[in-house]
This record gives sequence, C-alpha cells and structure tokens, in this order.
Amino acid sequence: IQPKIPPIVIIQSMQLTLQHGVCKESCVALASCSYFLCEFQEFEGSEHIGSLSIGILEKLKAQEYLSQVYICTFGGIFGWIRNFRLNFENLLLGYKVGMQTGDIHHAMFNASSYIKNSFFSGLNLREVEKNIEKFGKEMTEYNQKAVYKSMLPVKQAVSDLIFSAQDTLLMAKNSLVQNALFQQVVEENSPVGASDIYIFCGIVAYIYNHYELAADLVRKRHELEKIMSRRSLWSGVTAFYDGLIFLAMAHNSTEFEWSSKISNVMSNVKKFEQIGKSNNEHKLLLLEAEIKSRMGEKDNALKKYQLAIVAAEKNGFTHEQAIANERAADLFLRNDDKVQASKYYGEAHSLYLKWGAQGKADDLCKNIPF
Repeated sequence: IQPKIPPIVIIQSMQLTLQHGVCKESCVALASCSYFLCEFQEFEGSEHIGSLSIGILEKLKAQEYLSQVYICTFGGIFGWIRNFRLNFENLLLGYKVGMQTGDIHHAMFNASSYIKNSFFSGLNLREVEKNIEKFGKEMTEYNQKAVYKSMLPVKQAVSDLIFSAQDTLLMAKNSLVQNALFQQVVEENSPVGASDIYIFCGIVAYIYNHYELAADLVRKRHELEKIMSRRSLWSGVTAFYDGLIFLAMAHNSTEFEWSSKISNVMSNVKKFEQIGKSNNEHKLLLLEAEIKSRMGEKDNALKKYQLAIVAAEKNGFTHEQAIANERAADLFLRNDDKVQASKYYGEAHSLYLKWGAQGKADDLCKNIPF
C-alpha cells in the first residue's frame, strides 16, 4: 500500500461519519485516526479519539471490528500512556476475537504487537520465544506472510540475547538468518522492515556493548528515515536506545557529533515521560545518569543510577534495570572502586538471567575486567 493511501481513506471515513452519523464502521475510522495521530505525536487528540472509538465499539456491539480497533488503540496510543504490560490482555483479546470472527489479518497484527511489547517491557525472553513460535506457526498456517516477516527482527533479537556468543555454530546460523532477512526487505523495497531490523539489531548491539556497531546501525536508520513518511518510534523505545548509544559513543570519543545528538533525544524522552511515566521514568533517569557520568559528576550520576534502578524495578522493566546496574558498575570501575563495581555487575548479571538473557549474562562474566 502506498504511504499516502491510508490517511486518505481515514479522512474520507471520518467525513462520512460526520456527514451521515455514527455506525459500526465509525469505530474503525476513529481508531485508525487515533493511530495516525499517535504516530505524529499528537497524543492528547489520539487518546481522546481512541477512547471514543472503543466507546462506539462497545455501545454498538461491533465485535466484528474489535480486532481492528484494538490493534490501533492498545497497539497505539495506550502503548504510550500506559505501562506496556497493561495492554497485553487487550492485545490478546484482539487476537482471540479476530480469529473467532474471521478477521485473521488483524488478529495476527494483535499477536505481533503483543510479542513486540512483551520484548520492550522486559518479559522473560524464554516466554517471548515460546509465544513467537506459537504465533509464528499460526501466521505461516494462515498465510499471513507480511505479519510474520514484521515479527522476524524481534525473533532474531530474542535468539541473540538468549544464546551465548560462545556457541559459534548458532551465532553463525543467526548471522545467516539476519543477512537473509535484510536482503529480503531490500528486495521488497520495505523501508519500515529495514528500519525495524536496524532498531532491534541496534538494541542487541548496545546491550552487548558493541557501541560502534550500534551507532552505525542508528546512522543507517536515520538515512533511511529521510525517505520514510513516518518513523518507527515504538512508544519512545527507539529514542531511549538512541540516547544510550549516543552517550556510550560520547564516553569513548571527543567527536561533537554524539554530544549534539543527545539534546534532541533528551527533549523527546522528557516529553514521553510526561505522557507515559511508567514506561519512561526510569529511561529518563538512566539517560540523565549517563550524562552526569560523562560530565564527571560521580555522586550525582550515582544518585540518578539508583533512582533509575528503583523506577525500573517498580514498573517491571527487568532488562533496563539490569542495564542501569551495569552502567553504574562501569562508573565505579572508571573510578577504581572495584568493590562497588563488583556489587553492581553482580546485580546486573542476576537481572539478565532473570530476564532470560543467558547469552548476555555469559558475555558480562567473560568481559568484566577483573
């Protein structure tokens, strides 16, 4: 579908609702409008219209459209303003009802959104892996190729984090899969697909402390975004990891390029924290801690790291709680405090294991420099 077509269809559907009154189909028009407003960061309007679409859906008992409405709302605006995990039940309901009513396409999109949000929320990776296999089989069985392909980048990320880099045969297989996936999206001229590959690969590269690779993936994605009608924001997750990557590069480089990029990221994350505190409070605190650390403000940085760790634990983000502990350990190590560094590295290791990221946990043990 050409990028210009969906907005035209949405506008015409809205016009028909305004001219002729509300009907069952109006809930889809409103939900779709909410989704696009959310994509362009018009959050207040998106929430209002999204809530209205659900109200119409329920009042008119339009179950046949529930799957479409839920993917646009619980996979859209409510992913920004509510904790990711609070949307799981509704995304799974969108999948279930879609399968029951024959709306297979949107049912699978609800399943895909559930899986990606599970990853972003820090759900145990083994559980995410199990769900990827379950829904992946159904997507293949029902010939939902586009939805299945959209799920492959997160599938690859989960595999890379679970399995140890010491398993050379598996890593070689994963590399071949990743290269084949990227070649496929290039051949299909799918910038959104390529962007998602860059995002998920960048997150994994950052978690494994491969900062130059992560930065290169961000650069490539930014070049790609110049020809895209809209960017993959993933409820603020993309901006957060961009910020972590820029700050990691700024720690290791004197190039102004990285420092100049951080200001824009911080502005966005602060805005996202205001509309969705439970998803973004710890993210903002961790970025602030990294900035203080780079500026040499050890005590202020440590306070921010500790606040980020507490906020991440409170809101269920085990993986980002682990990252915050690891970054705090890095700070202590740079200041020659191996006792405290060991304490925080140990906590990070335990949390990576709790997340199910055995590969990352093994890598951390291998690379702790003492």
